[in-house]
Amino acid sequence: MKIHYRNTANGVEIVRCFGLDPHVELPEKIHGRLVVRAAAYTFSMGKDREDEDILVYETDENHLFQNKEHLLAGERVESVIFPDSMEQIGRYIFYGCRNLRELWFSDALADVGSGAFTGCRALCRLNVRLLRGQRSCVPDILGDLWQRIDVVFQTKTEEARLVFPEHYEEAVENTPARILFTQHHGSGNNYRQCFYNKEPDYRKYDDLFSVARAWDDIDVLSDLIFSRLLYPVGLTQEAGNAYEAYVKEHGAEIGARLTETGNMQALRAMSERGLWTRRSLVKTADYAARMGQREELVFLMNEKHRLFPEKKRKYEW
Repeated sequence: MKIHYRNTANGVEIVRCFGLDPHVELPEKIHGRLVVRAAAYTFSMGKDREDEDILVYETDENHLFQNKEHLLAGERVESVIFPDSMEQIGRYIFYGCRNLRELWFSDALADVGSGAFTGCRALCRLNVRLLRGQRSCVPDILGDLWQRIDVVFQTKTEEARLVFPEHYEEAVENTPARILFTQHHGSGNNYRQCFYNKEPDYRKYDDLFSVARAWDDIDVLSDLIFSRLLYPVGLTQEAGNAYEAYVKEHGAEIGARLTETGNMQALRAMSERGLWTRRSLVKTADYAARMGQREELVFLMNEKHRLFPEKKRKYEW
């Protein structure tokens, strides 16, 4: 990969990237200096003109495909890994990156430029390395995005996974009264408020489950529940019981979702936590058979025989 950059007083600023791989990983250092910033429009095709006051750095020694490298911007970018040293990303850095799906960064990233994620409708996952505490720029990013976003918070000792459902606003006109008002749909806006001083508030997050039940579909609820049950950072017994009660009540639908997505970890958790009923387990196994999910079907059939064995019939002669 070829990188256009400039030196600043605090470190290196990335300006443009060229290469063939849509999954971009930026180096932590260039010629011994830390990479601390990414300029405005770095990954956008909407830049008016290219910078001239730049330096060039090549990350690979293999120059076999050097002449075929293209600008990594717009629809050519699918994921970006920022180094732990990255502190600031410029305005409209990802403007028009419609295929961008995933980002990696650390809690050092504190300054996100305006309009950074304009047009990033496919972005669905943030991976955050927490090196200094619990604070991060995640609330700022979530505030600019309406779609569902899954966030992974990683420390040296634990991992938390949170699902932030989608939300959108709709303008509705009351014609007789000549009043225009806004209706909110989805629980995503509520969940985006679950931060205090830019730290995740897990208790507040879990308390919103009743809101999610009213607004979101079973697929979102299933993913949200097992993200909390399998990665229970800050999960209280009360919240865990509420999640488990919902799974028991909707076991067949949730089992189908877990089977469809191949989430064996969650399927095993349903057995370990005693969340199956005979009906939900049978219906999930039937669904796995229809979908041709071989691994899941084998597991489910074994669980059916283990948890709900057939009673042997007695015959009288």
